Amino acid sequence: MHQILKKTLEPIIPNPKDWPIYKISQHKDAFLTEVKDITRNKILSKVRTEKELNDLLGKVLYAERIRLTQKAWKADPADEREFWSNIKNELLKIHIEDENQFITDNSSNMAILNKIMDRYADEIVGNFKPGVYEFARTTVSVLVSKILNATPSNRFKFWRTQKTLDEKVIITGELDKIRKLAKEATIVVVPTHFSNLDSIIMGYIIDRIGLPAVTYGAGLNLFSIGLLNYFMSSLGAFKVDRRKKNSVYLELLKNYSTIALQNGVNGLFFPGGTRSRSGQLESNLKLGLLGTTVEAQRNLIAQAKEEKAKRIFILPCIINYHFVLEANGLIEEHLKSTGKDKYIKENDEYSTSYKMLKFIIKFLFAKSDMIMSYGPLLDVIGNTVDDEGNSIDHMGRKVDIKDYFKIDGDFNINIQRENEYTRMLERSIVDKFYTHNTILSSNLVAFTAFTLMRNMFPHLDLYAFLRLPNEDTEINYSVFEKAIDNIRTHLYELEKNNKILLSEEIRLPIKELIEHGFKNLGMYHTEQVLQINENGNVVSGHKKLLFYYHNRAIGYQLEKYV
Repeated sequence: MHQILKKTLEPIIPNPKDWPIYKISQHKDAFLTEVKDITRNKILSKVRTEKELNDLLGKVLYAERIRLTQKAWKADPADEREFWSNIKNELLKIHIEDENQFITDNSSNMAILNKIMDRYADEIVGNFKPGVYEFARTTVSVLVSKILNATPSNRFKFWRTQKTLDEKVIITGELDKIRKLAKEATIVVVPTHFSNLDSIIMGYIIDRIGLPAVTYGAGLNLFSIGLLNYFMSSLGAFKVDRRKKNSVYLELLKNYSTIALQNGVNGLFFPGGTRSRSGQLESNLKLGLLGTTVEAQRNLIAQAKEEKAKRIFILPCIINYHFVLEANGLIEEHLKSTGKDKYIKENDEYSTSYKMLKFIIKFLFAKSDMIMSYGPLLDVIGNTVDDEGNSIDHMGRKVDIKDYFKIDGDFNINIQRENEYTRMLERSIVDKFYTHNTILSSNLVAFTAFTLMRNMFPHLDLYAFLRLPNEDTEINYSVFEKAIDNIRTHLYELEKNNKILLSEEIRLPIKELIEHGFKNLGMYHTEQVLQINENGNVVSGHKKLLFYYHNRAIGYQLEKYV
């Protein structure tokens, strides 16, 4: 049953020291040993001879030396160059006389592989401190909420009209079902990703519905920021360095995630990999970490033998803001790269603790809300899950998850088959992103205005259109109002058919709906994204931003109703 969260729910496991994430932190060395052992075994299943292993290590060294030619991050170890220089010297000393010689446990190549894995594992590993978690939970969110609603003196009367953080962040979904199944299963939350604020918001909303803390991958560059480094280093984050593309690092990273899931640690993956530069819902997901859910479920089934295996469930999460403070920089990147996110921006908008704090404060003092919709729980194949945790396929039939990992009744490992399962899971998550996306008033007015303006100049490409003077794209208000009404009628049909969610403001009288959308659209940007000019018509002060916010409603065939 779809619910709107009215108040913060009690934790399903009251004591954080009973959470799986705390338990693996307490046994970190044993956990890392298991991760490295499995990584080593997987590597050695692909390379059998000393020559092949030596070649692999040479490729790792080459990739790392290329990385070291780039600008260093503050979070990089001080001895990076020294370490890889020593690895180079050790590799140069190795002479292989017989190219068919099998790998031995005490060979020089094996020693180098272990040394590299030790370094990567020590960098990646996260930690979890209940004390820091309690501080973040009871002090930061509650204190900010109280501050926003307090009136300590007459000088602060304007704060009386501010909402608390709990009121600003609207949470919907099958909350009772999520809580019930989370007591027995491992939950992997997979959110959409639009803002730097998302990680903080996700931690807050996961706590609000009473789930144990999650482990999540955070970009190594973020650990350069003092405030973020302190909290992320103590709240379950493991470090991900997207500059490292070599096979040893990627294998270790995947196994870290897999073993954590097998140990019952709830996870958080941003499956889009990074913030959406275009403002559109993600449709092409990164399959690496997502695939670890399939592998972990298969391993749990194998370990359970004929007994009931612990389940891993995927929880799509769709976040929507009226405004994204980084939108201007994001849409610039999207336009420059023709929609392909080919790089990670090193000098991010929030490269210091002060800038990050300023960003958060701006959001907290904004008068508009954000909506977070939990989609339905899925199994690792992408099937929906009923109230008892049974997998239900697309035909509505109950299926046994074990059968997906068997051939002719016998359990077996088939990587190609599991890769297809990951793609099936991707398609299901993307579908839930769209069907559980909540359209806001700002999305509706932006989509309508941009489409009407674009239709005036069908012969121009997007870039030429965006360079047009603002006065050339003025929209008659009556035309705009009629288009809003037409699109809204279609949105009601989509909602009726469970294809979309609508915010309450969408149901306002047309003029009030438009006013609400204009007021909330990009409210903290320097330029007015949409406004009414002296002629009473609709104009945009920043068409690139209008394009960004318009993109949130792409994918529903709304264009033909404008």
